[in-house]
Amino acid sequence: MPFIRDYLQTVRSFSPNARRFLTFTALNAVAWSAFNLTFNLYLNSLGYGPGFIGQMNGFPAIVVLVVGLPIGMLADRYGYRRFLIAGSILTALAALGQGLSSVRPALYAFTLIGGLGASLSWVLGAPMMMAISTKEERVFLFSVQQALMMGSGFLGSLLAGFLPEVVAGILHVPPASTAPLRLTFLVGASFNLIAVLPILRMSQVHGDGAAAKGPARRWPLPKSWQEVGLFARILGPAALVSFGAGAMVVFFQLFFRLRFSLNPGSIGILFAFSSIVTALATLVSPLLAKRFGRVRTIVGTQLASIPFLLLLAYSFSFPAVVVAYYVRNALMNMSGPLQTTFGLELVRDEQRATLTSLSVMLGSLGRGGLGPIVSGYLQEKSGFTLAFTMTTVCYVVATLLFFLFFRNYERRPGSGTEGPAAGRPVTVG
Repeated sequence: MPFIRDYLQTVRSFSPNARRFLTFTALNAVAWSAFNLTFNLYLNSLGYGPGFIGQMNGFPAIVVLVVGLPIGMLADRYGYRRFLIAGSILTALAALGQGLSSVRPALYAFTLIGGLGASLSWVLGAPMMMAISTKEERVFLFSVQQALMMGSGFLGSLLAGFLPEVVAGILHVPPASTAPLRLTFLVGASFNLIAVLPILRMSQVHGDGAAAKGPARRWPLPKSWQEVGLFARILGPAALVSFGAGAMVVFFQLFFRLRFSLNPGSIGILFAFSSIVTALATLVSPLLAKRFGRVRTIVGTQLASIPFLLLLAYSFSFPAVVVAYYVRNALMNMSGPLQTTFGLELVRDEQRATLTSLSVMLGSLGRGGLGPIVSGYLQEKSGFTLAFTMTTVCYVVATLLFFLFFRNYERRPGSGTEGPAAGRPVTVG
C-alpha cells in the first residue's frame, strides 16, 4: 500500500540520531505509562483523597515554572543531549523514591525531583527532533515518535495492569493495595535508566541541527513585539488545552475506578488498547495534513472530539463511555505532532527550545498545576461531571482561538506552499 510504503521509506531515511531518539522515547514511554496508570491509585491506596492527589499531580508545575525557561535557553546555547541524560536519571530516581515512600514530606520531595527530570525531557524532546530531521521528513518523524510513544504505552499499561494482579495473587492482598502498586514503580523506573543508553550514543546537537562545537550565539528570546505576539498566539491556545487536560486526563484512572469499580488489571487493558487506537490515528495525521492542511486538520479533529468528551462526562453506560474514551483520545491527540511542528517552524531556529520550554511551563501550570487542583476541588463537591464539563469549555475555546490566529497560515492543498514563510514572524489576521 502507498501509505505503508511511504512510511517505511521515510523511516529508513531517518538519521542515526533520530533512530536513537526514537528508542529513547519508546523506553521512556513504557516507564511513563506504567507510572501514569498507578500513581493516583498508589496514592489512593495510601489513604490520600482527591484533594491531595490533585496537589501531587500539580506539584511538579512549581519546578517547571522555576527552571523551564532557563533550561530551554541553556539547551539552545549548549546542546540537548546532556540535559536529556540528566532528565532521564532524575526521573528514574524520583520514581524509585515515590515507590518507596508513603509520608507526605517524602512524596513532595521526590515529586519535585521527578518534576525537574520530566521538565528536561518535555522541554527538549521537540526541538531535538526538529534539529535531527529535515523539513520534508519532520512531520513524519513527529508522528512516528508519538505513535511509538502510544505503542510503548500499550506495553507499559499492560505491565502496570497485570503486575499488581500477579503480585497480589502471590501476597494474597487486593491488587489495588500498596505493595503491588509499589513494585510497579520500581519496574517502571528501570526503563527510565535503560533509556539513558541510546542518548549516550547520540552526537551532540544544537538548535540549528549542526554538531555542537561551541555555544550558539544568537539570542533565543523574542526580540520584537511582533515576535512576542507570535509566541502568545502559539502558546495561548495550547495553555488552555493543557488546563482542560489537567482537569480530566490525569484523573482517568480514578474515573474508571470510582464510577465503574474497575480493578487495576482492567484499567491497564483499557489504557493499553487506547494507546494502540491513538497510535494508529496519529500515523494518519500527516496524510490528512497533506490533503486538508495542518490548521484545518488540527481544528477539525479537536472539535470532532468534543461530543465524545461530553459523553464521558454525562454517561454512566460503561460500553458508551469506553467507546467515547477511545474516540476522544484518538481525535484529540492525533493532531499533536502537526501542532508541535507548526509552532516550531514559525519561530527562529535558535528559539525552538525556548518556545518549547515556555509551552511546557504553561502546560505544567495548567495540566500539572491549576487543572488538577481545580478538578480535585470540583470532584469533591460534585464528582467528575462538572470537572469534565470545564474541560469541554477549555477545549472549544482553545480550538476556536487557534483557528482565528492561524487560519491564514493554512497550507493550500496541492500548492506546496504555506501562508507566511516558516520561521519568519508576521502578522496573523
